[in-house]
Amino acid sequence: MQLSILSFQQAEHTPALDLRYLVTEAAHYVMALNFQEEFDLLYIDLNPNAEDKKGIAGLKFNRDAKKTMLPKIYDHLALIDISSVCAASIYKHGKEIIGMEKSNFPADAAMMVTEGCGEDYERFSKHLLPVSRYFLLRPLHTQWNTILKAFDFFLMDGVWDAVIFIAELISENKNMGIISHAHMLESLSESTCYPAFCTAREGFLLARYPLTKKSLEMNN
Repeated sequence: MQLSILSFQQAEHTPALDLRYLVTEAAHYVMALNFQEEFDLLYIDLNPNAEDKKGIAGLKFNRDAKKTMLPKIYDHLALIDISSVCAASIYKHGKEIIGMEKSNFPADAAMMVTEGCGEDYERFSKHLLPVSRYFLLRPLHTQWNTILKAFDFFLMDGVWDAVIFIAELISENKNMGIISHAHMLESLSESTCYPAFCTAREGFLLARYPLTKKSLEMNN
C-alpha cells in the first residue's frame, strides 16, 4: 500500500472570497464544534489573507495555556487542520463520489483536493507528531488514519449540510469583518440539519475517543 503523503500544487488565481474558501473555513469551524469543551471558539475572520495567500484569515480560537497538551488535544487540532482538505475535496467532487472513492485512499488519493491547503496540511502533520510518538506509530500511518476519520465525519448525515449552511452564513456576512461563534452556533441550531448534525457529532466522538494505539492504526 502506497503511503506517500500529499503533494501540493500552486493554486491558480482565485478571488479572496470565492465560495470554495468559505466552505473550507466553515469546515474548520464545524469540526471545531466537536471540541468546544477544550477550546474557546471565538470567530471567523472574514478579511482576506496576506497579499500572497488566497482565502480569508479564518477561524480563531483559544485554549488555556495552563492546561496540559494531551495527545487527544493534538489530535483535535490535527482534525481541525485537515478539515480544509476534506471540504475542498467534497466541494469539488460531491459527497457521493468522495464516499465511493475514499475506500481507495491512500493507495489512490487522486480525488483529494489539496490546492490551497498546504499550510493547513503542514500544521496537521506537526500536530500529529506527538500523537504518533506517544503511541509508537509511524507518522504516515497516523496521518492517513486521521485523514480518513475526518472524511468519515464530513460524510455523516447532517455534517456536510452544516458546512454548507455555515459557508452561506459567512457569505451573507462577508462585509462585516468577522462572524462570531455565538452568531454561527445560534443560526446553526435553528437550521433543519442541526438535529442530524448533533447525532453525527456524538457518534464521531464515541468512535474516535479515547484514543488508543489500535484505533489509530492504518487499518482502523
